[in-house]
Amino acid sequence: MMEWKTLRKRDCEEILSNWTSLSDVNWDVSHEFEPVRTRLTHIFNVVKEELEINSVKGNEYAFDFRFGIKMYAALNDEFQLSEDQASDNSFWIYLSMKVIPDVVYWRWGSANNERFFKGSRRLYLKALWWYIHLSWQGSEEETYRVIERNTTDEIVQLVERSGSLGYRVELCRIMMRQYDEQGDGMRGRNKDENLFRKVMKLNTARLAVFEPALYEGEEEGYVRELFQEIISH
Repeated sequence: MMEWKTLRKRDCEEILSNWTSLSDVNWDVSHEFEPVRTRLTHIFNVVKEELEINSVKGNEYAFDFRFGIKMYAALNDEFQLSEDQASDNSFWIYLSMKVIPDVVYWRWGSANNERFFKGSRRLYLKALWWYIHLSWQGSEEETYRVIERNTTDEIVQLVERSGSLGYRVELCRIMMRQYDEQGDGMRGRNKDENLFRKVMKLNTARLAVFEPALYEGEEEGYVRELFQEIISH
């Protein structure tokens, strides 16, 4: 298992202050992390080629979820990243600042402090990993199918609403699956663009007083009721 390095926030400001364009961005990856950089930059180039783009403008979500799925699989399967490690902000800061800073900079167009090291759930690589983890449907192919029609707002709504006790991973995966099914049912009709946001807000309120596993149909039944309540109003 790889021993991941970390980087503290206070070490980041000076580095970012020297990045005024993509050509200024440099990486400082130690020998043991060279395979990680090689793998992730290869994925980055593959996704750009698939989309036939040189700029992310207008293709933000298309790039994010494709890169996210491939990054998730590589970090988990090839480098044995654990859920506990993926909860450590300092790991993601090191990955963003030292291993693939050029990828993060390319995506955001500037040295965006929030996406490199500030905050918690807005760290770009961390947000992508958790978005895929919370959306995972058992395989890359099925996960791709379930989330391909989403937008960057779904990433925000899913990742930034962890609740006081943290993420309920299986519940989130059911919600993403149900959301995809609702999208199928709404084709050809007026779709509420804020449906997922509303469902997530209702879920946050409900979890404070209800346990989904006690619903009829357990978590599947609980999630169906959330969507039905929002859609019927």
